[in-house]
Amino acid sequence: MAADRRSWGTTRRVDGVRDFLDVDDRRIWALVGLCILTVFTIQAVDNAIEGAWPHQRRTTRLMPRTRMAQESWGAVAVLVLPGLVLAVLNLIVMLWRDAVESDLHRLGGLLVGIGWLAFLLASADRLPFRRYVSNLGVIAPAALAVVLLVGDVLLLIGFLDVLPSIETVRDALPFG
Repeated sequence: MAADRRSWGTTRRVDGVRDFLDVDDRRIWALVGLCILTVFTIQAVDNAIEGAWPHQRRTTRLMPRTRMAQESWGAVAVLVLPGLVLAVLNLIVMLWRDAVESDLHRLGGLLVGIGWLAFLLASADRLPFRRYVSNLGVIAPAALAVVLLVGDVLLLIGFLDVLPSIETVRDALPFG
C-alpha cells in the first residue's frame, strides 16, 4: 500500500514537471541543442583563431594567400558567436511569450546554421574540406562572413520584433 502511494506521488511530480516544461514543444529541444552547440563552438572558435597545431601558429611559413585566408577566419569566428547567441535569445523570448517564429527567424537561423556548419567544417583539421577551403584563399571566409552577417542582422531584427517592453520584463522578475 505504501509503495502505491510513493509511486502515485512520483507520477504526479513527473506529470507536474512535464506540464511545467512542456517537453513536447520542439523549440525547447532546439534551445537545448543550441546551448550545447554554442559551448562546443567556443572551443572551435578558439582553435580557428589561435590555431590548434603548432604549425598553424607560425604563419610566416604559410603561403601569402593561405596566410591572408587564415587571418580572415577571425572575422568569421567573430560573426558565428553572435549569431548563435541571438538564436538562443530569440528562442528564449519566443518560449517565454509563447510567440510564433517568423520568416525572419527561419531565414536568419538558416543562414547562421549554414555559416556555422561551414565554419566548423573549415576549421576541422582532419577533414578534406579544410584543404579545399584554404585553397580558395580569402574569398571563402569573405563569402562566409557575408552569409553570417546577413543571418545575424535578420536574427537581430527578429529579436527586436519579439522583444517585450521593459515594463513587461520588470513585472516578470520575481524581485523588484
